[in-house]
Amino acid sequence: MESFEDLEFELKSLTGSILLIGELEEEIMNLLSENKNLSETFYLNHNSKNGGEITNEDLSIDNNLNLKNLHKYFKDGVDNIYASFDEIKDYIPAFIRESLRITKKNIYISFENKSDYKKISKKYKRYKIKCDFYSFDDYNLAIIEANDLIVHFFKEHYYYFIDSVERLYNYVSENV
Repeated sequence: MESFEDLEFELKSLTGSILLIGELEEEIMNLLSENKNLSETFYLNHNSKNGGEITNEDLSIDNNLNLKNLHKYFKDGVDNIYASFDEIKDYIPAFIRESLRITKKNIYISFENKSDYKKISKKYKRYKIKCDFYSFDDYNLAIIEANDLIVHFFKEHYYYFIDSVERLYNYVSENV
């Protein structure tokens, strides 16, 4: 992908269902809403319109639904996930585990800077997944190809534990 037009083409050609997490750019939201090939669109963000009810229009991260239990709400999975890094940065270990459980095709993550991409790509590459980074004028995007990946129970829980310990270590070192 060399230009934003290539990204527009890819987003317009998405098929199946998509889970949108966080506040996404207006231009991206317009492209996805214009796509007639998307059968279902699910929204998941902190600014819930329905106070935590699970609907196709709006899902919320709160006590009723969080990133640690997405597989319970999407038992059949979703074809694609499009997320904002700002929304998932506090839930990276859970997001990686759950996104690999429920995604059938690709995971798109928008970033403000490249250092955030390096953090998350290293965690996805442990699963031998192709991660690509694209930088446009004022927009950065990672595309993770998780095409029907099968993750084994022990590997999934091992990496989740390692990520959680790393997160705890970082938290303690920053606050002491």
